[in-house]
Amino acid sequence: MLNSFYRKLLFIYISITVVSILAISGTIGYTMNKNTYERSEKLLLEKVEQVEALAKDLFDNTLVQKDFRKQIATIERTSNVRVSVVKHPKSNQDKFLSVGETPVRKEWVDKVLSGELVTVRSNFTQNSNVEMLIVGEPVLIENRVVGGIFLYTPIENIQGMINGINRAILISDFFVALLAVALLYFVSRHFMKPIQLMSKRAEALALGDFRGRVAVRGKDEIASLAGSLNRMAGKLEKVEESRKRFLSEISHELRTPLTTIRASLQGIVDGVVEPKDAHDFIQVSLGETLRLSNMVDDLLQLSAFEEKQVKLDVQEVDMKALMALVVTQLKMKAKARHIELFTEEEKKLVVFGDADRLRQVLINLLDNAINHIPVGSSAGIRVNKVKSERWIEVWDNGPGISPDKLPHVFDRFYKVDESRNRSGAGLGLTICKHIIEAHGGSIRVDSQPGKGTVFSIFLPTSPMTNL
Repeated sequence: MLNSFYRKLLFIYISITVVSILAISGTIGYTMNKNTYERSEKLLLEKVEQVEALAKDLFDNTLVQKDFRKQIATIERTSNVRVSVVKHPKSNQDKFLSVGETPVRKEWVDKVLSGELVTVRSNFTQNSNVEMLIVGEPVLIENRVVGGIFLYTPIENIQGMINGINRAILISDFFVALLAVALLYFVSRHFMKPIQLMSKRAEALALGDFRGRVAVRGKDEIASLAGSLNRMAGKLEKVEESRKRFLSEISHELRTPLTTIRASLQGIVDGVVEPKDAHDFIQVSLGETLRLSNMVDDLLQLSAFEEKQVKLDVQEVDMKALMALVVTQLKMKAKARHIELFTEEEKKLVVFGDADRLRQVLINLLDNAINHIPVGSSAGIRVNKVKSERWIEVWDNGPGISPDKLPHVFDRFYKVDESRNRSGAGLGLTICKHIIEAHGGSIRVDSQPGKGTVFSIFLPTSPMTNL
């Protein structure tokens, strides 16, 4: 029955409401019953005072017994009470005769004649089974008890009033509960509707549909949850788009070398290629195989960084020495293209990082510069101070990068100049960005067509990693 969160929530709301209504009704009923009895006792006490005044006139001989009985009968008839007047045994009122019935309990009479007030609920006479509300009070003349007065009325009269009150409370409870249940039903549906929509959206996400979003209304916890779900859907959509783009890009990158290898080997096997040319085709196939191997290595390295599975050997690194080493490594390649390389010789910079990874970044950036700038240009590595920070810059004075291509230089498989970079897979700059960010640093690129390109790297001078 309670197999859904909505039904459980509604059941809890209704249970709390019903229990609250019963508790409030019980409290009101108890209070009303108590007040009804207290009010009835108060009315009886008021009538007792009236009868007491008549009794004093009777004992003072101001009022004759016949008139006394008539007035008592009038009080009984108009007030729906019964009156009993008893004389004190030591009273000298010999002509006075007791009025009404004798109480069933002698101790009541004794208490009243001793000067005490009596209030009880019981049958008044021996032969009656009707429960009465009984009030007894002594009659005092000159501080001397001369008699006692008892007034009593059937409890059923009071109970009738109480039953009427209880019926009114029960009817009110019924309509209040009915209204509350109806209100809770619609309120619960109102609160559950966004949760149900989020549940459907989550199921759609599980099935691979990342396009839909949940409407966010208000600023409460449910709205916050809806916003989180929308953000998650947006990220999943981006991940899916990235995955599809990656598959498309990697398929494109793999297709060319595989086609070349297949065509070369197929030509050799079919005998189309002359024996004297077979060696050249094998060399081409070997080159494409090495390119595929390098691509796989780059992809594995990139995946390790993205999944934060790379361990850095963090230690103090003298960037001046590292920069000089990188320039030395690439000097021969630059010399072959008549490109002059420069390095910073004056400013010293010590950072905390993995020296091998940082060298990989500098080699990649400077090698890219050598590959893309024309013959006779220059490039290098320097340290530039910007405000209180020091940046490592890999620069060149080549043709630069066009503004439309600049935002994509760190994207996977992106090549600024396809015609001049056929050997690479377009993963080098992406890996560089991941390496720098893994060190807790940042990398950016600035370029102006015709004026050159500068890759700026910021590294913290204290140990810090994002892995």
